[in-house]
Amino acid sequence: MKKAIIIMAFVLTALCAVAVTGCAEEENARTGYDITATFDAENMTVTADMDVHYVNTSEAELDSLYFHLYPSAYREDARFAPVSQSDISDAYPHGVDYGGISVSSVTVGGGECEWEIGGEDEDILIIDGLSILPGGETDVSVSFTLDIPETRNRFGYYDGKLNLGNWYPVACVYEDGGWRTDPYSAYGDPFYSDIADYDVSFIVPEGWEVAGTGNVTVSVDGSLATYEFSADGVRDFAICASESYTCTEGTAGDVTVRFYGTAAQTESGLPVACDAVETFSELFGDYPYDTLSVVMTPFIEGGMEYPSLVMISDALGEELTAEAIIHETAHQWWYAAVGSDQINEPWLDEGLAEYSATLFYEQNPDYGVDIDDRIADAMQSYVLFSDVYSDTENIGVMDRALGEYSGPTEYAFHAYVKGELMFDSLRHILGDDAFFEALRSYYSGYSGKTADAACLIAEFEKSSGMGLTGFFDSWLSGAADIN
Repeated sequence: MKKAIIIMAFVLTALCAVAVTGCAEEENARTGYDITATFDAENMTVTADMDVHYVNTSEAELDSLYFHLYPSAYREDARFAPVSQSDISDAYPHGVDYGGISVSSVTVGGGECEWEIGGEDEDILIIDGLSILPGGETDVSVSFTLDIPETRNRFGYYDGKLNLGNWYPVACVYEDGGWRTDPYSAYGDPFYSDIADYDVSFIVPEGWEVAGTGNVTVSVDGSLATYEFSADGVRDFAICASESYTCTEGTAGDVTVRFYGTAAQTESGLPVACDAVETFSELFGDYPYDTLSVVMTPFIEGGMEYPSLVMISDALGEELTAEAIIHETAHQWWYAAVGSDQINEPWLDEGLAEYSATLFYEQNPDYGVDIDDRIADAMQSYVLFSDVYSDTENIGVMDRALGEYSGPTEYAFHAYVKGELMFDSLRHILGDDAFFEALRSYYSGYSGKTADAACLIAEFEKSSGMGLTGFFDSWLSGAADIN
């Protein structure tokens, strides 16, 4: 997610007035989702039936299955709200509106099963009474309904545009002998999931344009249009839809780039998206999907990444729009292809995506961004932020989970700004050959898998022949002097 471009401006205005774990490997066999969903534009609801072919890739026998119900964060009595208090007026221009998800039925293998809604915030679907051996499989069916809130967010509708991010029951990750049931967070990306295969049929009133993850075919039957999406080996599945969208296509090598926005937005934004795909493919390795959809939509953040689809705020100016497109496109490599724990190590994907944007500008001087000035500005803004927040506990510590930050500003300056500065410093120490060799090896070695800091550090050590534990420890712990 692109939060830094907004937070940085906020802080500058105000001033003027790691624990490392082992690398996770995933098996070839993977879970598959088959979803048929119907959108009711009049009532702003979605009704859906979901069949999940669940594959137990762990080494444990599972007696239960857990699914995240992320839209639960949008209900009135949610303990963990989807936006920070400071963002409420931007997120809800017409006043706070609530929504959520309700599960009506659950079956396993076509028969009845034990299930309940639980978790820290009543946001987890729990199915009990199972026995799934390691390598075993089972079929789960869930019927659910979404109540879409009016909000400028990754889940919601506003100004005739629908955003469905993290909208369906998502299988929790099983690791270290238990289920990851991390609650929602008002900032950052509180999502952690394994890759899976998706077949999604999304039915809308005829005349609505739908963007989604993966490849798509469209059919029309009377007053309804069905968008059938297919995506294999992706970490999430997202949808955007509107009657006002016009889709314009471009190409970046063999990749089809689709842009959803006004004529003016498309004219300036589509070339940026194409350039980003081509640039990052050259730097890191081939783009991991067949398509990329860039959707201009009401959104309180700068942008939000999903596999082969990114949401970009339609409230940004041309320069910040380009910045957001570049950053979110970089996430197709760092988060989408190479997965990471965005909750416990948010700097890993955000810092890499932010520094990837710097590399983009270096490779594309016609954009008029001097990377020395860009890094100097990031350094200055971080130093000013540190002065303002000097009394905050653990200031400077990057090795923190989302819930350990004081709020969105502190989070953004550590995950984005300090992360970018760390990778820039590392590049100067290692030199370009070793630095880029490590990133290419990290991408090729962990695409379709979940990596952590240890995986990345190992690649940099291998390419450079240097021991780098001390370097990363100093940055992650806050000991590094970056003034």
